[in-house]
Amino acid sequence: MTDTQHDQLILEAILAGGVKLPPLPKALFELADLDKDAEAGPREYARVIGRDPGLAGAVFRVAGSPVFGLRAKADTLDKAVTLLGVRTTLAVAYGEALRQGFNDPGLQSVLAALWQRAAKVAETMVVVQRALRLRSVSQDQAMMLGLFHDCGVAVACRRYPSYAEALAKAARWPDLTSLDRAHQTDHAVIGQMVARNWQLPPVIVQAIRWHHTTNPAALPQPEGTLVVLLQFALHLCNLRRGDEDAEWARWRPLVLGRLVEDEASLAALERELSAPV
Repeated sequence: MTDTQHDQLILEAILAGGVKLPPLPKALFELADLDKDAEAGPREYARVIGRDPGLAGAVFRVAGSPVFGLRAKADTLDKAVTLLGVRTTLAVAYGEALRQGFNDPGLQSVLAALWQRAAKVAETMVVVQRALRLRSVSQDQAMMLGLFHDCGVAVACRRYPSYAEALAKAARWPDLTSLDRAHQTDHAVIGQMVARNWQLPPVIVQAIRWHHTTNPAALPQPEGTLVVLLQFALHLCNLRRGDEDAEWARWRPLVLGRLVEDEASLAALERELSAPV
């Protein structure tokens, strides 16, 4: 079976269950229009975001996070957007809109754990991107992929109640690829569908689809480095929490080849960045 056939079967099974994806919120359409306007600045972005308390709160929260180490205080939304930059602000807004769109009282605890983990992964990706001064991956790309990489899990939980139950019962965050196989689904394929539906940048869409590939060395650029950064961030998060780290052995050689120069540098980063963010 080809990858295309595999993906089609997964998506047909999801859609056959009557699961509907949340539509792109109006605010994101407006922000997308601003993103095409070379004259638009922080004030215009803040005006749109300010109409949605959830989006505004998320931007303030991230701007005030110690992860970014911003010296100036973001006491207005305009300033928060200015300090973060409009591209990173967009990533934050999309991530918060995703969380709102998938709100489901029946899955509250599972989804809360999912979004909390995604936020930590996104923060860790930004920390690593900054620490390594990566030029091939931008801060907003790191933030957006971290927030969206497992968005397909939210759909899988809606489609398969036993998927959500397994997550709820797990003492630690499980190996999602094993959970996928048990339910004959693939959260990465589903996540790609969500990302396309929400009109995310193509590089993010493809990175979501292939972030669990069994042949990581074959990933094209720039998706390849972005996914390797994600996997390193996942490894660091797993170290902090004591979660399963089943894929690290496969990704470790690429981290050494694409992100850091040698074993000593990798060990130093692990010691420094595996502490709580």
